[in-house]
Amino acid sequence: QEWELVVLGKLKWNLAAVTPHDFIEHILRKLPLPKDKLLLIRKHAQTFIALCATDFNFALYPPSMIATGSVGAAICGLQLNDGDRFTDLLAKITNIDVDCLKACQEQIEAVLVNSLRQVRRQQQQSNPSKTVDELDQASTPTDVRDIDL
Repeated sequence: QEWELVVLGKLKWNLAAVTPHDFIEHILRKLPLPKDKLLLIRKHAQTFIALCATDFNFALYPPSMIATGSVGAAICGLQLNDGDRFTDLLAKITNIDVDCLKACQEQIEAVLVNSLRQVRRQQQQSNPSKTVDELDQASTPTDVRDIDL
């Protein structure tokens, strides 16, 4: 480990990078959300962030945008918001353009849909005896380990 640190130091690599996970707590503290739902929202947002890490389209987004879009998608998916009010509030909190935030959030939701479709297809191929209705009962995975990469 000491040698690894020496090599990293000589290469001048900074491993203390800011990630979307660093923003979640700050965002959640500023939102008027029910306290009993915070853990669930955080878990869904972390799952969305993990999904974003698997899609190259998010490579150009700053970590704050991915975190904000993930929190927005989690709130929207859990049906805890009333229209665009939360999206506007999220944009104001993070100083992000509302249209850019909406586009990011829609892209995150599309990645989720595609991921769930892939899982459904794999389940149908591995177990063709199940009906489409049984396989269609998929929900947002709430654990990073539940995501099939």
